[in-house]
Order: sequence, then structure tokens, then C-alpha cells
Amino acid sequence: MGIDDGSSASANEKSLAITARIASGVFPNSKEGRCVRHVVREWSVVLLLSVFGSAAASEAGIAPDRMLVVDGTRTFVLGLYENPKDDATLAQIAAAGFNLVRASADVAALGRLHAAGLHAWVNTGGAIDLSRDRDKQLQSLREMAASCGAHPALWVWEVPDEALWNCWYSAFLWRSQDEPKQLREHVKGLQDTALRQELERQIDESRRLSEEGDFAASEQLADATWKKLGLIPPNPELNISNASERAAALCDGMVRGHAAMKEMDASHPIWMNHAPRNQISQLAAFNRAADIVGCDIYPVPEHRVGHSDLGDRSLSSVGAYTERMQAAAPGKPVWMVLQGFGWADLGEVTDAEQRKNGRRPDFDESRFMAFDAIVRGARGVLYWGTEYIEKNSTLCQDLTKLVRELADLQPVLSAPDSEIVPGIETAETPGSVDRCIRVLGKKVDGAVWWLIVNEFQDPLDFTLCGLDVLEGTTYSEEAAGRRATVINGRLPLRIRGHGVQVWRPSPGNP
Repeated sequence: MGIDDGSSASANEKSLAITARIASGVFPNSKEGRCVRHVVREWSVVLLLSVFGSAAASEAGIAPDRMLVVDGTRTFVLGLYENPKDDATLAQIAAAGFNLVRASADVAALGRLHAAGLHAWVNTGGAIDLSRDRDKQLQSLREMAASCGAHPALWVWEVPDEALWNCWYSAFLWRSQDEPKQLREHVKGLQDTALRQELERQIDESRRLSEEGDFAASEQLADATWKKLGLIPPNPELNISNASERAAALCDGMVRGHAAMKEMDASHPIWMNHAPRNQISQLAAFNRAADIVGCDIYPVPEHRVGHSDLGDRSLSSVGAYTERMQAAAPGKPVWMVLQGFGWADLGEVTDAEQRKNGRRPDFDESRFMAFDAIVRGARGVLYWGTEYIEKNSTLCQDLTKLVRELADLQPVLSAPDSEIVPGIETAETPGSVDRCIRVLGKKVDGAVWWLIVNEFQDPLDFTLCGLDVLEGTTYSEEAAGRRATVINGRLPLRIRGHGVQVWRPSPGNP
């Protein structure tokens, strides 16, 4: 096959040569290319040993119940978008219990995480989109797979963040915000009063058409305004009216890119993070380009921010989006990206009321959001925005405490869900209780744990029913020092508003 495997070449040299030829595209997806994969696999092991010492590439897969399995170990993901430059902070992240950190497609960056006892996900960037520059994109994917795919720190690849939403959002930003501002600035300086008034009316009419949903007419009128100014429209292709067509083209390209990347590296799943937007059908189409899906949702303070566009804009929107992601990707794991910042941290905010409306989550809110995602079926939680907060801040300390709690619960969180699904009876209360108790059972070493959240804002008395097979089992909730026993198949409990409880079976249960 043209590979010099003479005795004069060292094993490392051969491995490097093979890897380089794969990266350069010498072996296309042909019969020759397929045959050489067996040779590549053999030499890649040698390459791993020579480059990474005794560590071998990680094997990451997905169990039938959607849990990540790394080198045979079921793993609940505790991820962080921030990758600090100083090693001391990185060590603190590892000590807190995080196990997955974002990294660039760089062997040195992966090696640094590996040395700290952490693992990585790497974003493929636009290379995963084969709807354009196919050969160039494939070359980029080959280079990433060849350089990073064999590194023991790598667990997961990622596609561009919020790819679907950005097909729409970029157009909304331009057509609804930036373009009208720019047009008004140009029109304001006109000396011809009649022309100025005419163009101001066109700008107003364009806005009215957009507000009514007639995006095509609005965009045509805006383009005409530019031309009357003697200017070329700056972004004529950035239209809301054709966002669905652009999204469909991107979707097709990413689905083909996903298939190509899986062929290059079958040992690492590909995950896709969405914005908390778009319809289920749109999300489902894009999710064909991923093995793991999820979305970011940052609802604190409740009802003050519009990150959720669901009817539910409370803390429990985290759980609602978790189920929404599962509905859009049946059978695939869902990882949720949670709030590690305050909205006021993202820009210059000096007004006291704005800072209040953009405040950071407190510990109870962060804990509720994490467990709400988990109880609703998330197989991982990751935090975004911590690079915008001080390392000695209360929120940073809260997240460290919370992730440590979750890491200590790793045997529970990564355990299979219990086949027991209890009924829930809620005592009468003056509230409308439009959101309710959510319960997830986890089977650990034959015993069932209960993870419980109250999505309602008021305290509730409730009973788990149908627990006859657990008759006589005593549970403890260590955080509050409480105990409860299953009697007649019923476990009576009480929980505060937006509360979290972890009930573990006490030792010596029957």
C-alpha cells in the first residue's frame, strides 16, 4: 500500500508517518483507505505509547440508558466551559470534582488537562459543516482526529455552539437592531429634508412589517433604503425570511460532517449544545448530527430575564428544557449547560436596579437547577460563565461546594434509574401548584435512592406511593437530619419551595 515498513524505520516514525498521511488525506474513503485502517489502528497504539507514555486513548461510549461510559465506567458529566490559564485554579477545578473541561484542538492543551486529572471536550468549529468547502473541511476534521483523537484526555467532540439558533439570531440582530440604527444614522445627516423624511418613513414601515412577521417585505424595504442612500446593503444575505433555508443547508452539512467524523474517530461521541429556543422538529433535525444533545438555560433572577421563552420563566424552566431536549433526541443523552454567572457580569452595568435584575444565583438556586435537570433526566451538567466572576466570589464558592456534592454522589448519579416509579400524592395547599414534585429513583448496589425536587415555589407535603417492594425501608436525608420509613407502601415527606432532597436507604434495611 506504499507504506514503508522496513526495519530501518522505528515504530514511532512509522506511526507518525501513517498519522500524517491520514491527516493529509492520502488515504481517501476508498477500498485502499478502508484496508489501511487495520494497519493504522495497530500503529496508533504504538504512537499513543510513545507520545503519551503508558496512557492509552480513552474509549467513550453511551449506555442504553443514555449514560456516558468511559473506559467501561459509567460517568455522570460535571463540566466547565472555563479553562483557566493558571495551574493553581485548574487544580482547584479538579479538586472540586469537575471531570470535563473545554479545550482547544491542541495536544498541549489536552496534555495540561490530563496532567491535572481532568478530561476534555474539543469543539470542531465550522469544520463539521460539509455544506461548503467540503475538501477543506474534511481536511480540518482529519487533522483534529489525528492530533487529538488518540489523546487520553479527550472524551467528547463538540459541534459549533447554538448552531441552529444562530441561523436565526444573527439575522434578528442585524435586521431588527443593528441595521435600523445604522440606517437612521445615515439618514439623520441628509441635507435634503424631503428625502430624509421619506427614508425615515421607510425605516418605520420596515420595522412595522417586521413586527407583523412579514420579514421578506421588511428586508426588501430596508435594502431599498440603503440604495436610496447610494450605499450597498451591508448584509443582504443575512435575512430572517430565509433563515429556515440557511438552517436546512447547515443541518445537512453537519449531518454529513458527523458521519465523516465518526468514521475518522468512532471512540468519542459528538455533542451539540442548543440555545433555549426553536421548535422540537427543528431541534430534532439538527440532533441527527450529534450523539449527545442539550441546551443552555440561565433563568436567574426568575421572571426578570428572558432567557427562557417558554411560559415557565422560573427556576423550573431548567427541568422543562431538559425534557424538551429529550423529546427532540429520543434515546440520546442530554447534558444541560447551567448558569455560572449573573447577567450583570456580562457587560458594564452601573445602575443598581440593573445589577439587581442581573444578579447571580445563590447556592439554593444553583442546587435546585442542577438537581431539577438531573431528576428530569439529564446525564450531565456543565457550567458556563464562571470566567466572568471573581474566584473569591460567593458564587464561585457556591459552585465549588455544589459540584463537590455532585461529585461525591457520582456512584448515585451514574447508577441506572430504578424501575420503581412511585405515584405522588400532594396534600391540599392554598397554592395553585401548577408545577409539582419531581422524583427520580436510582438503583445503587441493589438499593433505591430517591432524588426529589419541588418545582413549585411554596412548601408541599407529599407522599410517594406504590413502594410495596420497599416496605419497611428507612430513608435518611442527611442534609436536614431527617428520617422516614416506608409503611404500607407509602413514604410521607415534606419539602420546601424549590427544595432539593436526596434520600438514601439507611444501612441495615430489610
